[in-house]
Amino acid sequence: MIIRVARIAIIFLGLHSAILISQPLYPALSFSALKDSDHDGVIDARDICSNTPQGSDINNDGCPLTKLTLFSFNFDVKFQTGQYKLASELHTKLKDLAAFLQHDPNTLLLIEGYTDNVGAESYNLTLSKKRAESIANALISTFSIAAVRIKTFGYGQNRPVASNSKETGREANRRVSGEIVIPLKSQHVNKNIHSNYSTNQPKIDQYNLTIPFKLNRYGIKNAYRPSIQHLGQLLQSDPDILIFIEGHTDNTGSKDFNVALSLERANNIADLLNAQFTIAPARLKVLGHGQQFPLKPNNTIKGRRENRRVEVKVVKKFKAKQEIILPKWTIWSVDQMENERQKGK
Repeated sequence: MIIRVARIAIIFLGLHSAILISQPLYPALSFSALKDSDHDGVIDARDICSNTPQGSDINNDGCPLTKLTLFSFNFDVKFQTGQYKLASELHTKLKDLAAFLQHDPNTLLLIEGYTDNVGAESYNLTLSKKRAESIANALISTFSIAAVRIKTFGYGQNRPVASNSKETGREANRRVSGEIVIPLKSQHVNKNIHSNYSTNQPKIDQYNLTIPFKLNRYGIKNAYRPSIQHLGQLLQSDPDILIFIEGHTDNTGSKDFNVALSLERANNIADLLNAQFTIAPARLKVLGHGQQFPLKPNNTIKGRRENRRVEVKVVKKFKAKQEIILPKWTIWSVDQMENERQKGK
């Protein structure tokens, strides 16, 4: 009898053990915690970015990796030799750019025109400026982008991207490029800079400077040079910083003379910055407007005095986070990388 009871107990325990062995290794709750709903390789319990796009390269939190992208580009417009007008059917190519500018009204657009080396250098300078202006005019007229948000430059046959010895190279050099920038704004006047100046000194904050000039003069007084030096220090501190240097005059004299004078004033400031800090020319955006943009009416002495000026504005290349779409990896790749690192020791 005792032996029979013992056999029954052994059978019962064996059946109970088999039942236990057949149970899941982890409870149902653990399986739920290991779920990966968006199939990005990171379990839901650790994934703080749900619905990650398929194929995205992600970090340990399940979020797409990002990088900073500069908004600079070449316009997909080809010009014939000596031509600058933009055909109306090409306006649609500017649609995406216009939408971006409309979405972010704080941005500015730089448009730079270039030519090949066919023709006189002075002619090419004018032609390249007209090519840049043709893009600007399309953005203004077709997409209602404010003219004050667009700066156009013409560099003529300078800065070629290909050899002018062949037509394919000359075609590449007849181009217009662009870049989106954003002005830097000061919350207050830089007191450390401003405190040593009298009321006759230039108006300056951290990122803007206005230098006055006497009638028909373009030399820079020594008293203004510390302000310009501050701008040079800003350029050295950040490679993404650019500076607009825009010269202006009153209406005394002819328009052509005033344009040349205003450009001479602006170029003198650029030359001073370059001499002291060796700044790349591409980071100094120089314009001469002549009498085109007066601050005050030119019918008074005070008004004409305020209009004789160079305005300097500090801007920064506009950057935005953009998702990188690369072959995805799973959380296990972290362990694999660590194993490889240990092997390499």
